[in-house]
Amino acid sequence: MGKKNKVLRKSMFGGFKKVDVINYIERVQQENVEIRRELNECAAYKRDFAAVSAAKEQAEKELALMREENASLKARNVDLIGENASCNMKIEELKIEVAETEKALKESEAKADELEKCMADVESTYSKIKNAENIINDAKAAASVITADARNSLESAKSDIASATGRIKTACINYDSASVSLRSSIDELMVALASASDKLHSEEK
Repeated sequence: MGKKNKVLRKSMFGGFKKVDVINYIERVQQENVEIRRELNECAAYKRDFAAVSAAKEQAEKELALMREENASLKARNVDLIGENASCNMKIEELKIEVAETEKALKESEAKADELEKCMADVESTYSKIKNAENIINDAKAAASVITADARNSLESAKSDIASATGRIKTACINYDSASVSLRSSIDELMVALASASDKLHSEEK
């Protein structure tokens, strides 16, 4: 009541002054509006708080899940580190295998080059052999012709030799006969000469 008495002053004729009452009502109305605004703000704050609380709970749940996932990821990371070390070892082994494979490939290429050269030499030799076979075949054909000619010449020579042999035999027979006749004539001549010589010696005496 003391506060109201200070706000609402009494008039001379009793009661409160109209201006004070109007001001009081306006102030109360404004305070009411302010209180309602504050209540609305409080309600909004409550709603925001509820939303924030729900978001906090959701965030805590998500954080728990993330922590679990993080723990799982850490364990997986440990496994991956081990796998990475194993992979690095395999990579080093593969590098060695690749180096050996490249070396073997180079050696194979060198051998392939040598084989190509050998194949070229073989083909050249084969070509030479084919040429030699052709030459041999030509030589065989020529030899056959020469052999046939030689046989023909041999047969002709044999015939000529046989004819000449006959002629020689005939000449020998004729020579023997002539030789016997000649010897007989010489003997007769020698006898005649001896007789003539005797006669000459006799006449000289």
